[in-house]
Amino acid sequence: MVSSDSGIVLEEYGTLPQIHKPDGYYPADYVLWAHAVFDEIEKLIIKFRPDMLAIEETVGGSKSVYSQKFLEYCHFLLASYIKNTNTKAVYLLTGAWRSEVGCKMTKEESLRNKEVKEYKEKNDTKIARDINGKRIGKLTKKHINIRRANEIFEKFLKRPLVKKDEDHADALLLGFALHLRRLKNNGKSEEVSMEDIIKDSI
Repeated sequence: MVSSDSGIVLEEYGTLPQIHKPDGYYPADYVLWAHAVFDEIEKLIIKFRPDMLAIEETVGGSKSVYSQKFLEYCHFLLASYIKNTNTKAVYLLTGAWRSEVGCKMTKEESLRNKEVKEYKEKNDTKIARDINGKRIGKLTKKHINIRRANEIFEKFLKRPLVKKDEDHADALLLGFALHLRRLKNNGKSEEVSMEDIIKDSI
């Protein structure tokens, strides 16, 4: 993502290729796994040569014990790379970047969640359906993130992001949060609204 005072340009986006845990015993297998993932991250850094990395800060207890350990191993390798190469990076807390990029539930989305809850209570069921009998579920923060990413990056996306693209959405919004912070630090926050940034992006 290229950030300028006039807007953003999304040059490329995606996720890492799936890398399966190698055979072996803990913790060696997790260490090897983390190195394999970091190797792919390093390839991307070398390819795009970013001026700044936007990284989501890890939150303890948000994942299973071993998933959390694996994530921390990957973060350690990336942090070591940042230190050794003097790469600039910003760590963003999940709640902070979501707020900064406008990931807020709309009145319509809140109403839908209320209707889903009332339907389940009234019909004593775990599944809610609309007037056409189609199954509907409660909207979560993940749905809101995907909707927001589609709003901001619509003109750059190959297709609208859907639920399975939640990692894409989070990564894009992390980059957008960094863009907004850069504008704010440059004293542009009062001159350029978020809507203008999106509208003027080329």
